[in-house]
Amino acid sequence: MRLLSKINLLILAAAVFLLSVAFAHGGEPQVGEMQADRAALEKRFGPRPYSPWAESGFPRQAFWGDTHLHTGLSVDAGLFGCRLGLEDAYRFARGEQVISSIGQPAKLSRPLDWLVIADHSDAMGIVNDLAAASPEVTRF
Repeated sequence: MRLLSKINLLILAAAVFLLSVAFAHGGEPQVGEMQADRAALEKRFGPRPYSPWAESGFPRQAFWGDTHLHTGLSVDAGLFGCRLGLEDAYRFARGEQVISSIGQPAKLSRPLDWLVIADHSDAMGIVNDLAAASPEVTRF
């Protein structure tokens, strides 16, 4: 089976699963159910909501960041040419200028409020070591 056909089959299976979960749940909760939930919460915690912000319809302060960044330590990023490490990633997120993997200066117009580096643990750093012909990976 061709790779594209396998991907299409996987997408179709995921869509069927998600639709079956949605129909099995019964859709949106009804007004009576929501009132019963609210009554149970008020009985346990009192009439005030647990958090003063719980019923706020909009965020009061937004924080901007990246939830899933790979550096050159991860095989998937390294194979696509990323050579930047942890320090460069954090410097870039703080709004400092770094030299990108292709040699161009790069800088965010605004620094991020937070960053999650989500490098893979398997074969960590192997691509950078291969590119640098590190003796630890090139000797036999």
